[in-house]
Amino acid sequence: MDAVFGGRQMVFTDRISDNITFSWADFRYKRERLVIELNCRLSRETMTGISLLSYVLSSGTDSLRDIVSLSRYLDRLYGASLYVSSSRYGSRMIIHFDIDNVSGLYLTQKDNGIRCAQLLCDVISDPYLPEGSFSCDTVEVEKEKLREEISFLINNKEAYCTRMLLRKFFGDSDRGLPELGFEEDIPGITSEWLYSLYKECLRSCNINIFYCGNEKEEVKALVESMITGKRLGSEAVVFDDRPVMLPESPFSVQESVGTEQDIFSMIYHTGKRAGPKELASLKIANSILGGMSTSRLFMNVREKQGLCYSCVSNRMTAGGSGILIESSTSPEKYSRNREAIEEEFSRFASEGPGEEELRQAKLSITNSLRGVTDTVAGVSSHYLASINGVGFYTEPEKEIELIDAVTSEDVTALLREMRFCGVYRLHDE
Repeated sequence: MDAVFGGRQMVFTDRISDNITFSWADFRYKRERLVIELNCRLSRETMTGISLLSYVLSSGTDSLRDIVSLSRYLDRLYGASLYVSSSRYGSRMIIHFDIDNVSGLYLTQKDNGIRCAQLLCDVISDPYLPEGSFSCDTVEVEKEKLREEISFLINNKEAYCTRMLLRKFFGDSDRGLPELGFEEDIPGITSEWLYSLYKECLRSCNINIFYCGNEKEEVKALVESMITGKRLGSEAVVFDDRPVMLPESPFSVQESVGTEQDIFSMIYHTGKRAGPKELASLKIANSILGGMSTSRLFMNVREKQGLCYSCVSNRMTAGGSGILIESSTSPEKYSRNREAIEEEFSRFASEGPGEEELRQAKLSITNSLRGVTDTVAGVSSHYLASINGVGFYTEPEKEIELIDAVTSEDVTALLREMRFCGVYRLHDE
């Protein structure tokens, strides 16, 4: 392991302004990582453009005007890795920028980390703008890449089924929008409109910065200088993080898409936001139900009864605590498979987990948490997933304590709060 620790590992946060935070880990690795995330307004009209922005901004800067020049410069930074993406989290669109590099402590070029941080700042705030806007040729190339990615998500029937389930579950709220936007919006996006959107996103956003490395003060000063100079986040954004309103009665939607298998997704939800203790119980409940190779759904529905090809569950924190169940089966077994899943959930909520189930789930989760700090990427990913997913950060050591303290009664109480909210089914007429 690259890290060298002395005592408990910690993450600290400085609030630069009401809507801008700088967090850093006190770990020491051979590699360093700087992540800057812009939390922007989410709307049907702009989300596709924001997704396209991540493609365009990663294609060059004013000094490195194409992807070839950018790649060669990253090579000169001892193989640094630059990554730009966008995604929808709850009621926000997040533009994610990060750079991963070797620490200058282990190089003859001691300022490698600062040069990498400067590059990331340039990618965000100093793009290549021929004639005062994004390059039309670059925008057209990146539009095709975005179209292919959206098309891939649509053609992945399991992912499409869950997306349509969530759209129905969240109704007219922004949480029901797709992750990247809409394919039909892409042709109408121009370089001028995209540049106008870019300026709006820089101005109106909340900013989360995370750094793990050996030059915290220098990197922080560099990032703060960029924020001040370009007036990033000058207008704070308020996001709707209220719990979701559960449907009055469960819904059932069927869509004919010509699939050989029946694919369906189901949702159970509390409609209540959870604290750290409840989230620990949710992790365990999901692992036992359908999140492990020895889960109840896998063993009792798939293996013992042979009712499906696959059956898994995933925990859900959007709008509160929930569990998503995804399954695929043959058309003639759909009804029996669905009934078996509902019966398994009801039995689990009624009886709770057995002693050995609880022990195995805790072991699986805590082993995973102990590996979080093995790499700089693990540390940053764990931090940002927590902040974006539930709005607060719980350190791995504390999370392990919470997991260890979960009882069978805690899991049962959480499951009994969940209501079956609906199912979405893809089938062949």
